[in-house]
Amino acid sequence: MAKSVKALIVVVGLGFLGWLVLTYLVVKPFSTDLSVIGEGKPVVVLVHESYMPAGMEAMERLNQVRGAFESDIKFRVADLGTPDGKTFASLHDVFDGAMVLLDAQGEPVRITLVPESIVSLKQEIERLR
Repeated sequence: MAKSVKALIVVVGLGFLGWLVLTYLVVKPFSTDLSVIGEGKPVVVLVHESYMPAGMEAMERLNQVRGAFESDIKFRVADLGTPDGKTFASLHDVFDGAMVLLDAQGEPVRITLVPESIVSLKQEIERLR
């Protein structure tokens, strides 16, 4: 019995590790480089706290639409676990799961939560075009 439990733990662990690696290989990660703000291209910034559900779910929805906009708009994450992320959040008075739409000059166009609906999310991002 002990061997079967160990084997099960190994199989589950390897399965999880495989899923994690596949997730990072298939899904392009968001950059945390906020220095691109105001550099001539609009930017969508997701405010994100690691391991918090609101930000993680918002990131999943943004991943579904960003391919349609990346040629015109940059996508970034303000990680609340970093000094730059904390500074950004403080400057815009936002929290985990918030989305800040900034124009090409770096001025906020809209601050909102990432919409649940993909159609609504696309409409929000369209404001930057």
